[in-house]
Amino acid sequence: MSILLFIFYYLLCIVFIYKMNFYKNINISFLEKTILFSIKVGAGFLYAYYFLQPSLIQTSDTWNFFNESLVETQKLLHQPKLFFSEFWFNQYNNNGGFFTGVNSFWNDLKTTVFVKFLAVLNLFSGNNYFINLLFFNLIVFSACIALYKLINQIFKVNKYLLIITTFLLPGFLFWSSGLHKDGIAFSAIVFAFYFFYKLLFNGFNKKYFLGFCCSFFVLFLLRNYVLLAIIPVLFAWWLTVKFYKFKYIIFVGTILSCLTTFFFSSKIHFTNSISNSVVQKHNEFQQLTGNTKILTPVLENNSRSIIHYFPFSLKTAFFYPIPNTSISKAVLINSLENYLYLLIAIIGIYYGFKRKNIHPLLLSFIGFSFLMYIFIGYTVCFSAAIVRYRDIILPFFVLPFVLTIFGRIKSKAEAE
Repeated sequence: MSILLFIFYYLLCIVFIYKMNFYKNINISFLEKTILFSIKVGAGFLYAYYFLQPSLIQTSDTWNFFNESLVETQKLLHQPKLFFSEFWFNQYNNNGGFFTGVNSFWNDLKTTVFVKFLAVLNLFSGNNYFINLLFFNLIVFSACIALYKLINQIFKVNKYLLIITTFLLPGFLFWSSGLHKDGIAFSAIVFAFYFFYKLLFNGFNKKYFLGFCCSFFVLFLLRNYVLLAIIPVLFAWWLTVKFYKFKYIIFVGTILSCLTTFFFSSKIHFTNSISNSVVQKHNEFQQLTGNTKILTPVLENNSRSIIHYFPFSLKTAFFYPIPNTSISKAVLINSLENYLYLLIAIIGIYYGFKRKNIHPLLLSFIGFSFLMYIFIGYTVCFSAAIVRYRDIILPFFVLPFVLTIFGRIKSKAEAE
């Protein structure tokens, strides 16, 4: 029965993709869309079965979230008042810091929201993990479509190269297709950029504004620290519309301002929670054990320690895991994939200096991914965990350099 229900919902998703206007007016055929969606679902299956391994299932977030959602579904059916009241239930004496990782209402909220989201999906899937995976990947697939449409509206580039970069980067495909908060967070980031572009160049529209606000709200619930990276680069992008000639100064100044604020945030009461949460997350990782743990310098919540740690954060975020015989095959493959992207980045930087005309959207992507990489470098001290955290934002890192090398900005006539 579950197989038949899965097939029914799969076909329903395909019909949805075929019928909805959002998926139309794009140079990807319906067959290609169907194949891409099926690949994502297949990657989700691979993710699920990978974490069903006896050595991983006990600590697997994806299966733990699903098992918790089964309880929440019963609660929704029989105790709906309790189900919804838990969104604002706080088990601690206070809310904790907004970016704090432990004993914090805000930190617990992201899991609460995602588990209850799965609980609602269970009503339609009959409590089936793999049918939930279909619904989940339809959301993430839609975000990939939005990213493709955004790029395709601005740049002239080989269609299949763009498809690979927005849908099929191996590490990104694996981690974004699994039933986890990461895929939803990625989708919210994409739609934030997508709707911001629409508002910026098409004028105010209630639909776009609502979509933009919803994207920010989802990030607020699931990955609030991402807002610290995306808000500054969107603001910089807005400034470049007013002062286009100074776009490089604006973006470099924005990134330097963000770094300076972070370096000295421990000295300022208003921003102290930022540095405190980063140090706390770092220390939480340090207390864990695992085969891929990285020996790191001591990180304390003061400016001197944070600045001293900065070069090491760059090293870990951009270059780990380092290829060697002591890491697993899966991590080794991802390591080689990452070094390929770094090579593309180096070539892209060369072409960028040569062409001297980088679109503000690409500068936004570069700025956003750089700030996110820095956060990863400061907080994560396991090579395998770096892979997961980094791979979910890979398209924002890789796309700017691929487009700089192989693409060009469309003329007004081509864009219309």
